[in-house]
Amino acid sequence: IRVRQAIAMAINEDEIIKTIMRGQATAAAQVPDIATIGYDASLTRLPYNPEKAKALLKEAGYANGFDITIAGPNDRYINDKQICEAVAKYLAKIGLKVTLDVKPKSIFFDELSSNKHAFYLIGWFDGSYDFGRSAQMLLHTKDADKGMGTYNGAMYSNAALDEQIISSASILDRSERAAALQAVNKKSVEDVAWIPLHYQQDVYAMLKASKIKFTPRPDRWMVAKEIKR
Repeated sequence: IRVRQAIAMAINEDEIIKTIMRGQATAAAQVPDIATIGYDASLTRLPYNPEKAKALLKEAGYANGFDITIAGPNDRYINDKQICEAVAKYLAKIGLKVTLDVKPKSIFFDELSSNKHAFYLIGWFDGSYDFGRSAQMLLHTKDADKGMGTYNGAMYSNAALDEQIISSASILDRSERAAALQAVNKKSVEDVAWIPLHYQQDVYAMLKASKIKFTPRPDRWMVAKEIKR
């Protein structure tokens, strides 16, 4: 966990948002967004602290760093290639020997599903607005027979979390389900199962003279009947 914490604390997300995303993103402390069942407003990001990151690596037995490859697509998310390049730069500053491996999404996702990449950039939006499905796909121990951990390329595995994820699947009461999924979410953040970066923001433009009334949807769908004058 000290290595995972070190990697998280080496990444300057505020700088990524300012310089790469041009301010059109919000730092994330967790994977689910505010509208998703399982979101926990009390969770916070590990602070950017490269010196602490170096100390954690030393404590973990990696004073001289280690080799690591960061993979990702270059045509799937906003500025995805530039984000990978920035992360590579930050990790190099704490002594890791970083290789960059970015490529078209048509190749990247096939490689990810075949467990080629252990450290990679992936974006995630779950239209069900329920963290349970996300946890099953991204967090649960990879188990092809059960359809679990499909995009858990890092092969993260936590038996206690697996049990929580499975047990939450049968909860129908909304408040109980929210509490159970928040518990899964909180544990994933505490264990640094992943390193959330940011929520990217969509940008829309309309002519004022048109007097069009349009409120963007959180699921990013563009529904013609909802655009009115």
